[in-house]
Amino acid sequence: MTNRMLMLAYAASLMAACGRSGGGAAEQTAPPADVQVAVAVAQAISAAPTKVDSILSAHGLTHAGLDSLMYTIAADSAKAAAYAAARP
Repeated sequence: MTNRMLMLAYAASLMAACGRSGGGAAEQTAPPADVQVAVAVAQAISAAPTKVDSILSAHGLTHAGLDSLMYTIAADSAKAAAYAAARP
């Protein structure tokens, strides 16, 4: 795993730890589209870590694009909470 992927995994872990909420109506609505993409990519990478490039390509992302997406989600508390709730 590259340093970039380790940083991404660390950022996702931080978001999950900080973004967990006690429940409520916000968890019943669908997450924003960018959060859905980030969750799908994270799940796919977790399932097949050796296929990162093809997973990113399938979602129309580059490594830099994924970094940008994750930082955008982390900067928005509602999106970070939605991401954390969607990730097991």
